Amino acid sequence: MPDTATAKISPMPLKDEAFRDLERMIVNGELEPGRWVSEVDLVEASGHTRAPVRSAIQRLSDEGLLRIVARRGAQVCPIDHTEQFRSLELRRVVERLVARSAAERATKAQKAELLEIANGFGEVSETGNQSDMTELDARSFAVQISAAENQFAARSLTSVKGLSRRFWVLNQERYGDMRRMALAHSEVAKAVGQGDADAAEKAVDALIDYVEEFTLAVVGFRSPKT
Repeated sequence: MPDTATAKISPMPLKDEAFRDLERMIVNGELEPGRWVSEVDLVEASGHTRAPVRSAIQRLSDEGLLRIVARRGAQVCPIDHTEQFRSLELRRVVERLVARSAAERATKAQKAELLEIANGFGEVSETGNQSDMTELDARSFAVQISAAENQFAARSLTSVKGLSRRFWVLNQERYGDMRRMALAHSEVAKAVGQGDADAAEKAVDALIDYVEEFTLAVVGFRSPKT
């Protein structure tokens, strides 16, 4: 058996790399909402070959980030404010379930990683670095989903997570409070990392409360950053 201390980490499959890279480009607005793209466009933009890009296109469609239209190509889904509110309805319920389940089922290693992530969010609350925020959010989501061991909840959240990230990234500079968002995420990760299921649920509620306030500011029903 190989020495676990020196064993190499298996590389990410190419189809997963293509999905990750294209999702980032959509979330960060490099592929703008409403833009029409072909498979060739996405191959050129991502630097990946056709097979992994084709797989990524289907996954992005499943997550509501791309709309595939026969004989025309694909459109980066426009931002829909109603969809954002509906996704928050789902997120409040399912993220509470995932946070509670993860707090109860996480391994020692998963808890340690979440506490490390919580500290990272704390640093972002001071630096305001959006790139770091996005990476930490993705890590926290992945660890909690894995720890919760609920494939049905995972599918539900995966269907809206990319849309939620994009809505934040494209609007946070004008309407968002990076410190408040980072600290809210930190509290969720910390509570799960400490194995405190009740605190994890409350932290999720506080996070979604803020995201709702942010969304209302974006659509014009609240003053920005109040």
